[in-house]
Order: sequence, then C-alpha cells, then structure tokens
Amino acid sequence: MRLSAAERIKGEAGVISAIGALVAILNPFGPGEMALGARLAYWIGGFLAAWVLMQVLAQVGAASAKLFGLARLWGYAFAIPFGAAMIAWALLWWQGGSALAFGENFSRTWPSTILVGMGFFALFYVIYARAPGTEGVVPVPVSIEGGALENASESDPAGVAGTRLHERLPAGFPPLIALSVEDHYVRAHAEQRSELVLITLAEATALMPSDKGMRVHRGWWVAKSAVRGHRREGRDVKLSLASGIAVPVSRNKVASLREAGWLAG
Repeated sequence: MRLSAAERIKGEAGVISAIGALVAILNPFGPGEMALGARLAYWIGGFLAAWVLMQVLAQVGAASAKLFGLARLWGYAFAIPFGAAMIAWALLWWQGGSALAFGENFSRTWPSTILVGMGFFALFYVIYARAPGTEGVVPVPVSIEGGALENASESDPAGVAGTRLHERLPAGFPPLIALSVEDHYVRAHAEQRSELVLITLAEATALMPSDKGMRVHRGWWVAKSAVRGHRREGRDVKLSLASGIAVPVSRNKVASLREAGWLAG
C-alpha cells in the first residue's frame, strides 16, 4: 500500500508518540520525581511539539535551499540546528527561566538537542527508504531535486477528474494522479486514496484524456498536473507527485518528457 502525504504525517506522529512513550517508561533522562502519567505527558507532548516545529522550519529551510539553487533536502541543514536551539531554550526556560535559558547551560544543552533532531531525521529517512511506494521520499517536506515544472506549483489542483476510467471506480472517487500496474490489476491513485481495477494499463490509459498525462514507464501512467518536480539518481529519473509518490521514468521517455516540459533543470 502506497502512502499519501496525509498518511505519512499521521504515521510520523504515531512513531514520535511511540518513542515518547518508550522514553517516559524507561526514564533514562529523568526527571525522576515525576509519576509515569506526568512523564508520558512530558515526553510525548514535548516530542510532538518539537516535531511540529521542525515541520514548519523544514518548509522555511526548503525555500531557503531553493533560493540558493540547492536541493530541498538541504533545508534540514537549517531546520535541525535552528529548531534544536529553540527547543533547548524552551527546555531551559521551563526548568529555570531566562537566567538558565540564556546562560552557560545553553552551550551544553544545544548539542544534545541537535543530536536528537539528527537522530529523528535519520530514523525517518531510513523508514522512507525501506517503505513500499515511497522511493525517493524523505521526511516532510518531500525532497525534490532537479527543478519544478514550469506550469505546476504546489497550489495547483492535482489530477484528472471525470474520466472514463472513473466509471469503473467507486462513486465520488477523487481526481486521478497516476495509474500503476499491480499483478493483473491497475491501481488508480488519487492524492489520499487508491483503488484496484481489473484492467490492463493499456486499457486504462486509453480511458484517460491524452492531453492530461503520459505513460512514463511500462508500469506507470502519470497526470501532468500531479507532478511537482523530479530527482535524479545517477542515470535514473523519478517524478515526484503531489501525494509524495516517486514514479520511475523509463530512460527512453526522458527526452520526450523534457520536450513536453515535464522536466525542468
């Protein structure tokens, strides 16, 4: 099962909460005088708050990286140290006010919070690298190397609605962003939903508007409006979709996609 962007966020929140609960139960860092219930609230709430902060800073960092012509993944080089500083200030302020937060203790606490932030980033990077359907995906925001489409932005509506293929899908099925082969079926992908249809990919693509998408691989058809960018891995190219899915591109399709304006940079 491929993960949508919403599912990835919920999954990350679940993992963060589980780690916070484990730390609260084992209590390796203290505070020792707290009861278990208070420790659970302290660590789970603290980790979730720090995770939300990092998501915001990661968006800022991604935009900064793009400004300098770097891959969006480099945004975490900004987000982790700065976010760790804010977390260290908050922890020290909670323990002893401004005197502790802005005193010498900060220089000892900040490296520790940086290491924790790097640890969480590495954990999710490994999870996404191993998870099915998330090739090329990193912790939110999705990393896109190579450039964005000239005619698409993250605010553009993604997918194709009201196609003839929708007649074979459940009523109210959202706009289609991609089609992929799965055994003897085709999986119809929307941003936060997917459905299997007993049909060949050739038959499925024939039911899609020819000017709205393209077959980019022997096992994939993609809606152009769903593409948010692409990344290169050696000679291989993968399209990054609005839902976070990374779609492989056949090498013999790269030139035609570039001519059609799908690949920039």
